[in-house]
Amino acid sequence: MALIMVPPIILLITLFPPFVLYLMVLLATFFGLREYTRLVLPNAKWVERAMGIGLGLVLSAIVSFGELKQIPPFLVVVLLTLSVLFMGTSRDLSSTISKMGMLLFGILFIGFLLTYVSLVRNMTNGRLWVLFLITTVWAGDISALVSGASFGRHKLYPKISPKKTFEGLGGAILGSIIVALVFATLFIPHMKKGTCILLAAGIGFFGQLGDFTESMLKRSAQVKDSGNLIPGHGGMLDRLDSFLFSAPFLYYCLLYLLKETS
Repeated sequence: MALIMVPPIILLITLFPPFVLYLMVLLATFFGLREYTRLVLPNAKWVERAMGIGLGLVLSAIVSFGELKQIPPFLVVVLLTLSVLFMGTSRDLSSTISKMGMLLFGILFIGFLLTYVSLVRNMTNGRLWVLFLITTVWAGDISALVSGASFGRHKLYPKISPKKTFEGLGGAILGSIIVALVFATLFIPHMKKGTCILLAAGIGFFGQLGDFTESMLKRSAQVKDSGNLIPGHGGMLDRLDSFLFSAPFLYYCLLYLLKETS
């Protein structure tokens, strides 16, 4: 499935203007939030799930197309909206605070964090950095799977994910570093090797942390996959989880390293 999905995504990012990537992020945010609300709030009213999805999409659009200074006032709107919404929909107030918290977490976890891919695209040489991020994340995911299956002996956190191991985590970081160094040699030759290794190791680590966070959500909901958007390969969240912390990591690193690496 990855071999089928990767070429079109890379072509869209490479050949088309940034607007196309922003739309891809919005579409992924929609499917991700839809899966999330079904996962954590299976018995919620449709208006509650719809409001969570809608607020997350608006937040994503503000980050992609607007200005970052618009985020604080919008967060006030989010809290006001959720407060008024649950005042009107809640019959059992004992569950209200947990439902509000879960919706707010989803809005930030997916609607906000995923949009950092768009912020990376807005930076100097943003197209290259987005491709660097995608390539490094996918390399980490594949390496984690292969190294965990081949050498995994020591469980990393079985309470959340029984199959993940320290060897898999190490493989993810090592795989990310190797592929990132190759990518940088070919397309960003002026980037220092130490900087590349730092970025790749962080992307590999935070990619696995995002995967663990999604595993925690699925474990809590007692499901194997976040959805069935891709038959046999899980849902959108299963494809996006590794980007949710690694994209902000890359963005903030580049804010300080951009003069050196651009």
